Amino acid sequence: MMVRWMDKIEELVEKFNKRSSEDRRLYDDIKDLKRKIFINFKDNGKYYLYLENGKLAFVDPFDKPDIEIELEKDTFDKILNKELDALTAYISKKIIVRASLRDKLLISDLLK
Repeated sequence: MMVRWMDKIEELVEKFNKRSSEDRRLYDDIKDLKRKIFINFKDNGKYYLYLENGKLAFVDPFDKPDIEIELEKDTFDKILNKELDALTAYISKKIIVRASLRDKLLISDLLK
């Protein structure tokens, strides 16, 4: 089961990286950012990502993330399947994002 979730996250990262390489506006917005991103699935599963040079990559665990996302896998599935909008999930506290406003907007781009 863990492989299935890792595959979904890898696919999301690949999609984001492809968009950032093809969308000049997005790339220009993020090219100078360096962010540690921690995704914590409440129902088991932790993923660590690093954003640098407009690309996301998986990294070893770290302390003090710039962006921390907490949610359940069911919520993640619904967002990816377009059954639930990420903003609606955030407002209803089904997804918790601890980050600056700018970084929250970055997460919105990641989930598109």
